[in-house]
Amino acid sequence: MLGDMRPADAIFILGVTPRSGTNYLSALLCSHPDCGPAREPVHEDLFLQHAHLLRAYTSAVRAAWDPDWGEFQDDLLDRLHETLGEALISFLWVDRDRRLVTKSPSVQNLGFFFTLFPHTRLVILIRDGRSVVQSAMSTFGWDFDTAARLWADGAEEIRRFDETHNGSGLPYRIVRYEDLVTAMEPTMAEILAFLELDRERFDFTGAAQQPVLGSSIFGRGRSAVKWEPVAKDASFAPLDRWRAWEPRLHERFEWIGGTSLRYFGYEATPARPTSTLWPVRQRLLDGRWRTRRLARRAKYWSLRRLAGVGTRRREGG
Repeated sequence: MLGDMRPADAIFILGVTPRSGTNYLSALLCSHPDCGPAREPVHEDLFLQHAHLLRAYTSAVRAAWDPDWGEFQDDLLDRLHETLGEALISFLWVDRDRRLVTKSPSVQNLGFFFTLFPHTRLVILIRDGRSVVQSAMSTFGWDFDTAARLWADGAEEIRRFDETHNGSGLPYRIVRYEDLVTAMEPTMAEILAFLELDRERFDFTGAAQQPVLGSSIFGRGRSAVKWEPVAKDASFAPLDRWRAWEPRLHERFEWIGGTSLRYFGYEATPARPTSTLWPVRQRLLDGRWRTRRLARRAKYWSLRRLAGVGTRRREGG
């Protein structure tokens, strides 16, 4: 394959939300000698985040074509989308001797991915929503409900996509961040096989020693989040920080994202309450959150944009 690269060889990583580990997985893949990062300084391509605008554009163009010109085949618009997708890849792809690895911390418009990039390989990264919420609160100062809802929206997008396309043969895989952390070698071996990358050329020992970048807790001391690489030690524990939550926060997350949590194989803690008053309380909290959202609407929508727009500084444990 080397020396005969095509846009179709590109590797896309999409994270459920910011703080889901796309930087970590990208660094692992780019440590493979046959892979290379996107054009600097585009650390997150965010193509799919705004793909609805591109779809609106192509639909408007197609509607403007005069039917008197002749018959337009049904797949003509698909070919236009594919060509535009190849151009987007070409923009990012600098090192033409290695496969492009590009990432985004958003799954908005996930259903449109293979229309734009029909022959590429897609890795979808999911992470325990409770870890994401805790990390987002520690790093960005997001409020609990907003962070939980952003994760739940992203997880639902992935669930719908998977239920629609599972078994279809489309080249995508869903990977749990926790599996990368706790079982890096077998998880990476499966990813490399899916991506048709030679595992013999991958340094598993070096990958296990990857430094931490942008952790919400580890290595920052009393200062802001550090984006310089920090060597791991025994205190690095990115998976369990949410376990110190008060029961009310566990129950609140269960209400917002518990169904999606279980869909992706995470154990809900505690079990879903059975009290008849519990849903009433949660709906009252929903109403309180919506009231606050209306009062701070501009801030809320800026956070939604932040879920797909920004810099590399959104990942880590």
